[in-house]
Amino acid sequence: MIDTLDWEEYKGDINVGDLIKIKEGMMLYEPIDPVLVLEADNVTGVYEIMYLRNNYVVGCGRIDIKEVVSDIRGLQ
Repeated sequence: MIDTLDWEEYKGDINVGDLIKIKEGMMLYEPIDPVLVLEADNVTGVYEIMYLRNNYVVGCGRIDIKEVVSDIRGLQ
């Protein structure tokens, strides 16, 4: 069980195709691996993500995001 949660929002932009890590304890079904961003709205801070392990798709917000693991802009 998590003793304290990090309530700080992620500050950077998230793009479709980025791989991101979700903060532990923020999701009902915890992702083990990084997740793939399917839709990104940096204005509202709402994102659709897919767990790579089982293709589970769910929405998340800036407060749920820990870090960007792989930035799609760096791969182009």
